[in-house]
Amino acid sequence: MSIDGDSGPPPAALPQSPPQQVKVLGILHLVFAGIGIVGVAIGVMMLLFKEAMFHMQENAGELQAQQAQFSRAVMEATNVVNWYGYVANLLLAALLLVAGIGLLKRKLGGLRWSMIYAWTSIVTKVGNLLLFSLLVIPKLDKLFAGLDLSSPMLKMMGPMVRTTTIASGVLTPILTCIYPILVLILLNRDSVKKSLI
Repeated sequence: MSIDGDSGPPPAALPQSPPQQVKVLGILHLVFAGIGIVGVAIGVMMLLFKEAMFHMQENAGELQAQQAQFSRAVMEATNVVNWYGYVANLLLAALLLVAGIGLLKRKLGGLRWSMIYAWTSIVTKVGNLLLFSLLVIPKLDKLFAGLDLSSPMLKMMGPMVRTTTIASGVLTPILTCIYPILVLILLNRDSVKKSLI
């Protein structure tokens, strides 16, 4: 028996308060999930809007019709990557929502879902790069090789569109890997694991 007469077991240690990055990343997860969902909605609406614009330009004839045919060909060449990105972004947004809510509730499940999100995000972006390199760039090269460069508009516009399209297709997946890599670094720590319940 103890001197003070308390013979009960010692109280269970409460989990330590979570490191600041748990709350911050929980909030960022929810913010990026919302941005991802809105981005997909805007992307799909833009495709429909572009299609309507191409139709009007084609009916206008001459230079506008030529420009519309060129722009439509570029869009069709990149469509496979665009739709892959929309589906991947919806999946990642769902994972971020579950992980973000879990982190804000200090649940260990929030950490697990964050790891699943991070690795899934990196894998989908590698897939995006592969699709772009293997499918889109050859289509763009074929498109630009067949251009009628006697048109001053296409002679000026063609190389610029090719460069910006390829730069965007390569750099976007690379830059968007930053957040999942930060998630892996900041949350994969013992202090984080011990603070969650």
